[in-house]
Amino acid sequence: MNLDPIILQLLTGLQLGAVFILVALGLTLIFGTLGIANFSHGSLYLIGAYFGLVIAAKIGWVWAILLVPLCLFIVGIIFDRLLLQFFYKRPVTDQILVTFGLALIVQEVARWIFGGTAKQFNVPTWAIIPINLGNYLPGVKSVYYPPLRLLAIAITIVAVIALFLLLRYTRFGLMVRAGMRDPEMVRYLGINSTRVFTVVVGLGALLAGIAGVMGGSMFTVSPEEGMLRLVPAFLVVVIGGMGSIIGAVIAGLVMGFAQTLTTAIPGLSPYSSVVIYFVAVIVLSLRPRGFFGMKGIG
Repeated sequence: MNLDPIILQLLTGLQLGAVFILVALGLTLIFGTLGIANFSHGSLYLIGAYFGLVIAAKIGWVWAILLVPLCLFIVGIIFDRLLLQFFYKRPVTDQILVTFGLALIVQEVARWIFGGTAKQFNVPTWAIIPINLGNYLPGVKSVYYPPLRLLAIAITIVAVIALFLLLRYTRFGLMVRAGMRDPEMVRYLGINSTRVFTVVVGLGALLAGIAGVMGGSMFTVSPEEGMLRLVPAFLVVVIGGMGSIIGAVIAGLVMGFAQTLTTAIPGLSPYSSVVIYFVAVIVLSLRPRGFFGMKGIG
């Protein structure tokens, strides 16, 4: 049996799902902890992509991968302290309006600084020339795939594992999980929930920064990218279950494979960009709270 087509589709699905997962993880982490629908999360992706574009052009692409997440962590902390903290207890309509307005501002500032045309990352040649995976994987004969996309999959796996370990086995993670369950009780216990929430927003921005530099490297960067990534990310969060980390990972993979399989089927490729909405309709019809949504959330 020739495994080459299966391996190729599997890798493509994982690569598409990787970007969905990275953006959705930060979004669901912020929502699950703070209960805020952050419609400016796509702009964090956009900032990360443009930061990466500049850093890659100035000092190298590898440095962009290393520095952009740290820069976005700082941006997230500033964002929370200067704006988001004032909307923790405001109605959800206020949260949506202010964060969506901020997203539009970031988009237009990016257009003013970088122009409206799509730009390409300065990616090293070794990262974009496909390699034959048949030299490394048993049972595979001739599957050529760019190292850049394999790296995106690997970084996503590392990010998911690191986030799981952080939330599961550290004191900070315990406070975050407690805050998700009962933020009032956390405050009564004397825990500085404000500081915890600020770090959570920073972590969400960090994940968006990773998505921005990897997504920008694989595709292109334009001012509209933030909004284009926001809607699928929200779908992933809703399908996975509002506030569920595991749900975001599984839903991201489902979305990635759905797009890949649609592209591979003759006659259906023009619908690959809308298939995620059909998946959302089917899943939410069967499970209104998503895969792992909890009662009272979503």
